[in-house]
Amino acid sequence: MSGRQRFAAVVALLVLGFAMIALADLLDEYWPLFLTPLPYAVIPWLVVHDDVEPSAAPRA
Repeated sequence: MSGRQRFAAVVALLVLGFAMIALADLLDEYWPLFLTPLPYAVIPWLVVHDDVEPSAAPRA
């Protein structure tokens, strides 16, 4: 995943999280708030996830 795609995914996840908060307010319900941490929890993983496979450790 390129840097531009990663950035777009982070923005999409942030928008999804805020949309769930807005949905909870619109519906006057609390259940969307329980789902809100899910997209926010994916963001740190997405930021530190590296597409490059680790090189094999040299054998002694």
